[in-house]
Amino acid sequence: MKDLIIYGSGGLAKEVVQIIKDINSINNEWNILGYIDDTRPDLNKLIWEYKILGSSEILKNYAPKTNIVIAIGDPKSKKIIYEKLRPYNFNFPTLIHPTAKVAYGATLGDGAILGIDSIVSVNVTVGKLVLLNMRSVIGHDATIGAFSSCLVNSVVAGDASLEEGVLVGSNSVIMEKIHIGKDAKIGMGTVVYFNVPDKHVVMSKPSRPMYLGDEVNEE
Repeated sequence: MKDLIIYGSGGLAKEVVQIIKDINSINNEWNILGYIDDTRPDLNKLIWEYKILGSSEILKNYAPKTNIVIAIGDPKSKKIIYEKLRPYNFNFPTLIHPTAKVAYGATLGDGAILGIDSIVSVNVTVGKLVLLNMRSVIGHDATIGAFSSCLVNSVVAGDASLEEGVLVGSNSVIMEKIHIGKDAKIGMGTVVYFNVPDKHVVMSKPSRPMYLGDEVNEE
């Protein structure tokens, strides 16, 4: 088994633990050493069986080629962490859930995470440290830039291209041949049928609450 450290200890880190457990149920490949978290002081606290080892400062004590998975969904934060760790020459392994499908001719960058039932179609290019969360679908010949995150049930249709650092919200659809600029954000449930410039946010009209009044009891 190969030792592995998870950077982050939030919800996505728990999902990464599940991916690793499911991989190990088929091929006993990974031994999780614990979590790195720069924001939590509760060292040695168990989170899904594993401890917080400390902040990123302790990684100086680990040898080059140590396996690190960056379990952070926010693209900007992922890039900052990656740039901080890069001088240590760590490995960033790609994790593919056993139910995920990767088609012929697709390429996956270092540190990519493919969640439960995610699909990567033919001739797709997925950059480094990309997150394809549960049931996300990437259509033929699409490109997903480094550090991007496609959240639950998102769809990137054929020949679409996402530049570096794009966040695609849950249940969103990027239509075919659409280009999404660097560091853009697509809100939950949005259908994008036009090109999006760098650093722009696209979202559908948010829902609003409606007061229905007090119930009337009729006797």
